[in-house]
Amino acid sequence: MSLRNNAVRSALLLAAVLIAPNASADVASDAGATSKALAGRYFGTLPSDTPGTCSSLDALLTLNVDGSYVLQFYCQDELVSWTVRRTWTVTWNGTCVDLDPQDHAQPRREFAIHDDGLLVLTTGSCMEPVEDPRGRTLRRDAEDGRKD
Repeated sequence: MSLRNNAVRSALLLAAVLIAPNASADVASDAGATSKALAGRYFGTLPSDTPGTCSSLDALLTLNVDGSYVLQFYCQDELVSWTVRRTWTVTWNGTCVDLDPQDHAQPRREFAIHDDGLLVLTTGSCMEPVEDPRGRTLRRDAEDGRKD
């Protein structure tokens, strides 16, 4: 029995070694395909990170295929604008877009992917539904050069 168990164990280990590299490549290519499909410009309104300064911020988010992003804010209350440039990733099995903050003092922004044309800023976790997405939604710009 011991020889049979060793043979089965060896066969399983060999199968795992042969299958694992292809499985990880498929996962990586799926993430790349999702990133490429989501790349483009999105616009909308987001809540302000600093209470009292602005009630809400007009935002233009550009997700680039290379994994970088540009997030431009405009505060109508104060007539000021600023830009954040960092990197983004697709997380939670292709259901979330995670924007790396400019510095650790800023909150991390995570968007649930409603479809390839709508991103909803989450509160806390991308897996938790947002009760009221108004004021925290970015829509794909129809003029971003995509040829569908």
